[in-house]
Amino acid sequence: MDHSPPPPTGICLDMCPEQEIRLREQQGRLHRFETANVVNAKKVRGGYLHVADPKKAVKEYSRPAAGKELSCPRDLRTPNTLLKTVQYLIMDVFEYAKDRGPRMLAEAYSFVFDRLRSVRQDLIVQRVRGKLGAQILEGSLGFLLCAPYLVRELAIEWYDEVLHAVQVRETFSDLMECYQEGGSYPRQAEFQALLLLYDLGNLDAMHRAMTLPRGVGDSPHVNLALAISRAHLESNWVRLFRLVHRLNCLQACAFYGHVPIIRHRALHVLNQAYSSKKLLFPLDNLAKQIGANGPEVVADMCKRRGLTLDPGGKHVMFFKASFIGVGSESPGREVLLVEQKRREWSWAEIMMGEEEAG
Repeated sequence: MDHSPPPPTGICLDMCPEQEIRLREQQGRLHRFETANVVNAKKVRGGYLHVADPKKAVKEYSRPAAGKELSCPRDLRTPNTLLKTVQYLIMDVFEYAKDRGPRMLAEAYSFVFDRLRSVRQDLIVQRVRGKLGAQILEGSLGFLLCAPYLVRELAIEWYDEVLHAVQVRETFSDLMECYQEGGSYPRQAEFQALLLLYDLGNLDAMHRAMTLPRGVGDSPHVNLALAISRAHLESNWVRLFRLVHRLNCLQACAFYGHVPIIRHRALHVLNQAYSSKKLLFPLDNLAKQIGANGPEVVADMCKRRGLTLDPGGKHVMFFKASFIGVGSESPGREVLLVEQKRREWSWAEIMMGEEEAG
């Protein structure tokens, strides 16, 4: 019998508790996305003290510390408020800021990432599960899976890849716990497939997917993700990229981080298979086989691996002895694998699942 006390129930109906707003106003810790118009700023010695716009202020992530109270009901947002907060962060803040230059993109990513951690923290403290808990986590994961593609060129002080990956995995873990509560979840098959793609090659994840209930485990989403996982385990790179072209935009973002190492392995296998001093392999054909943006991209990949191009620069000569290893490569822009799949949808709509609903 469980004798643990019941979890606290949040009663805060605002995205940020009033007490936190006043404290951060006094300390000058409001983010630019939370402040009211400068006309309303308070004049203080040395300048202006900005005041919060209650409709824009969002609760900060708070690091757990000894003696720190995280379970006060008036500081915990209700589940409906948490869902509203996720929607606001993605549909209003990030969508507005992402195309307004690198600096604004960096600030928007940092702000949304922190505030989504706070949303998840409120969920955990209240032990929110079920359909509403899943919906909140699904929206958060939409952002967490797409963001690495959109912020790929930001410096590490703005985008910490390791910390981001930790949040993705922990959010997936919380979401899977929601699904295990039982019941019907409209997006479960979609997110089970996203986990497979993010955790590509993980045998435990594949086994778990094959034991999912009917209607989820046999869904087109999960079947496609399992087929890609099998092609990856079999090193069947041609089949893998043929399947990857069938992914939607959100799925492609979940797969995105694996692209550099998979392309490297594919080139290594092709170099072994077609090694010859006389054979010339067309670069446009190679680009299609590994889902690259075009022959210029694969030409650069081949040259960095010690392979020789023909004088016209349209063919590569595969030769075992020439192939050299390269250091860790960061994922870059992907027109075919990611951007063309977005079509007329905004990034916010992709993150929130509007593409799937449509």
